Amino acid sequence: MNTSIHNAATDQSERAKQAIELGLALDREARSETLARLIAGSIHEGPGTALERFAGNGILDAERALNELNRLIVPLEQEGWVDALGRYILFAGRSES
Repeated sequence: MNTSIHNAATDQSERAKQAIELGLALDREARSETLARLIAGSIHEGPGTALERFAGNGILDAERALNELNRLIVPLEQEGWVDALGRYILFAGRSES
């Protein structure tokens, strides 16, 4: 693997982590779509998932996304991210009704 590509991916992951932590500190209820999409992009399980689609283009299938979140296993330090994203999805779903 090209080291510069690996370092760039690591840098982006670290920047995303910092942005998420800062975003959650400022927006405890995680009502920002930008923050929710950043979280979804950082924790989705791959192409074709509802979370990956939401992260990429903002189209949210709330039911599928919540099902994915319920099955997701993340490191302890990311559990707050999952909670925040779940709150966002529930809030967004309520406001669409």
